[in-house]
Amino acid sequence: MGDGILIFQGTEQIRLIFILIFYPFVAIFFLILVYKVLKRKRNRLSITLSMFFIMEDVGLILNFVYLLIEISKVEIILYLLYFSSSIFVLVAPIFIFIFINILLRVDFSNKKYFIIVFSYAIGCILIHLIPEGITFSENWTPIYSLTFFIVALVFITLAIVVPMILYSMRLYHNFIDRDLKRRVKMFLVGITEMISLLYGVILFNTWQDPIFKNIYSILVIFLLVSSGLLIYYGIAKTM
Repeated sequence: MGDGILIFQGTEQIRLIFILIFYPFVAIFFLILVYKVLKRKRNRLSITLSMFFIMEDVGLILNFVYLLIEISKVEIILYLLYFSSSIFVLVAPIFIFIFINILLRVDFSNKKYFIIVFSYAIGCILIHLIPEGITFSENWTPIYSLTFFIVALVFITLAIVVPMILYSMRLYHNFIDRDLKRRVKMFLVGITEMISLLYGVILFNTWQDPIFKNIYSILVIFLLVSSGLLIYYGIAKTM
């Protein structure tokens, strides 16, 4: 029992180090990608893709601030910060879905754009309101219940992952040029890594296994950076 507590404390220290050191780096990296995308062209397509990076960035920054406040144990706004961070990260992929649809020249009126983003965001908020779905340890580490785990996975899979996969395949088959197909492949690998991040974060906060948490704490940094690079250099750079 005592050894288990020590292992858990070690896991918390790794989580603390990675968030405090690497999250600001990733946040700055995403801001650079936003700047590069908007510098090339400012149209509906580039703004939509930028919104993905901005939403991820806000989620990372809020998570960073949450940890700083967690250290000082100011509990009043901890809930709000954590839930806001989680919701921003979950909402971000909807902009990749819309980006793909615009690339496919699917008719996306402003009204349809707003309805899709708003509906998906409401869904993300509602799953966070599941009673006892998210609790916190004494160290204010989030712990997801099995109910939250299942509901979140089903919602993300049906609402964003399956539609994104179907439209991504259409996008790939729409290109004939070999170089463009290669770039689309890079883009799709980036999307795959992004999806694995979503699933991984949910599993990370549900499965309280110290070894898994240590490994994933390191892996998440690689996935964040590589998915951003692949999405940018795959499609965004050629817009």
